[in-house]
Amino acid sequence: MEKLWKFLKSMTFGVILLGLICAISVAGSLIPQNADPMTYVRAYPNHYGLIFSLQLDHVFTSWYFIAVTVLLCLNLTFCSIVRFRRIVSEEEEVAKAARVRSVEKTDPETLVEIRNRLRRLHCQEETKDGMTVFHKNSFGRYGTFLTHLGILLTVIFWALAMYLPKIIDRTCMPKDSLFLDDGTEIHVDEFSIADSSGRLDYKSVINIILPDGKESGLREVSVNHPVSMGRYKVYQQTYGTRGAILVRDGQGHEDMFYMDTNDFLSKDGENGLLYDNVYPDFKEENGEMSLVTSTSGSYENPVYVFTTIEDGRQKEVMLAFPHDKTEIGELEFEFLDPVEYPGLRIKESPKLVNTLLLISFLIMTAGLYITFFLQPVMVCVDGEGYTVLGVRPDSMRYELKQVVNRNKEKKNA
Repeated sequence: MEKLWKFLKSMTFGVILLGLICAISVAGSLIPQNADPMTYVRAYPNHYGLIFSLQLDHVFTSWYFIAVTVLLCLNLTFCSIVRFRRIVSEEEEVAKAARVRSVEKTDPETLVEIRNRLRRLHCQEETKDGMTVFHKNSFGRYGTFLTHLGILLTVIFWALAMYLPKIIDRTCMPKDSLFLDDGTEIHVDEFSIADSSGRLDYKSVINIILPDGKESGLREVSVNHPVSMGRYKVYQQTYGTRGAILVRDGQGHEDMFYMDTNDFLSKDGENGLLYDNVYPDFKEENGEMSLVTSTSGSYENPVYVFTTIEDGRQKEVMLAFPHDKTEIGELEFEFLDPVEYPGLRIKESPKLVNTLLLISFLIMTAGLYITFFLQPVMVCVDGEGYTVLGVRPDSMRYELKQVVNRNKEKKNA
């Protein structure tokens, strides 16, 4: 049991947990997260079952990712407590050092030079039991503790930043904008389903404009590559396709409409076009045409289905292709190419959590700096010589050796 406890609070266990978190995060970066189930069926036809069973479609909220994160927090807590308990007071450190006898023997004149040199290096000086103890960078003893504390706080606040944000799912047509409650505008400049080679690669180009006027500029959003601005993070979530119809009247006026099922376009309310849907493709067999109702990617051969309405009555169901035109009553309807649009997921993080996350990262950075560059060192000087103590005392040892060598050269001259 004692061995298990030592392992659970060991650095080795912490590194293993960090490795697991990194591996899971890589899987979450490569596989689109929180998408519609059919997205995985289309994109991974041979592996979607494994993705669902291992919860790889939402790894960051899966039970095993949460469990590993909790274990890491416990490990870091134990490590922090252990290291804090090992950090004894400065007075006790000096008292321990005062009991150490000199290792490097030298003459009294050289010891005077060594004492003067240590004072010029701004070392603090204390005398106990006939031993003079010079110490420097005493605060460096807290470096590892601050590093572990910073990592622990970073993990905690990172988890809060991930699980506490308000999530908003919205769609927006290209060249249009959507507005959030605080006045933030998200402008969608363009959207594409496939890249230049025809490979499916859902991307939006957006501009986030905060209420104070600050802008992100045109930035590309793709699956698992969000755009952040202020307290908002925008993800490419899903996509859709809508029919577009240009309507003209006899007086030269025209308007373009994005269509939804059962939309009715009419000037007098009695004659017009009742929209059904736009379908991605069609097939012809034995002289009969059948519609393809689902597809992945862009619509290759889109077909519009609509019903003509005359004198308030449904006349007949019609089919049309892009750039076809038809007249009903006083209006002319031109069917345009369907328009692809993105579904965006917007995460709004609490301001306080982001601030605390930054503070925890700064604590971790400060701890690492103190650990590697401000390590404590002590020099114990008695009547016979001196001893250098510390985790990495080489630089101080070299400094004092130079003093000893210069005194020897003076005597030999």
